[in-house]
Amino acid sequence: MSYHRRIAAAVGIAVAASACSPTGNADTTDVAAVRAAIDAANATWAGLTSRGHADSIAELYADDAVLYPPNMGIVRGKEGIRQFFAQMNSMSASLGLKADTVFVHGPQAVEVGHWHFAWAPNAQRPPGAPAVDSGKYMARWVSQGGTWKMAQNIWNSDLAMQPPAPAPASPRSR
Repeated sequence: MSYHRRIAAAVGIAVAASACSPTGNADTTDVAAVRAAIDAANATWAGLTSRGHADSIAELYADDAVLYPPNMGIVRGKEGIRQFFAQMNSMSASLGLKADTVFVHGPQAVEVGHWHFAWAPNAQRPPGAPAVDSGKYMARWVSQGGTWKMAQNIWNSDLAMQPPAPAPASPRSR
């Protein structure tokens, strides 16, 4: 099953599960508490990003978590996630995360939100990286030992794709 289908299935399961109760949520008290935990984790993540703390960011993820970053391969496991964010956070940046919706069912939650990312003015950005970017994301959270951890995370940009650079002229065409 493609990762797009897996994410769509996760959201569908979360929506269907929350719709099974008379209020449309499993328990509004639990939903509020889970939402507060996710909002707190997002605020922590944003602060850690600005300070370049990849090890601490990795602690927000489950041991077997999976990242689906845009325009890159899948990143698996906490150590892979730590390495990914160590590379991403080697340059000064700021991150804002805002959960728009959180669907909760028992020990699982699906968060849908939007993000904003800006490199520091003096940061050496990766080639082609915009100075400022924003987009949307989805994360599946799991409760582990009373703490909410991300199990799957996917995001993408709202910026239009840039056209590819023209191919260099071949030696024969000169």
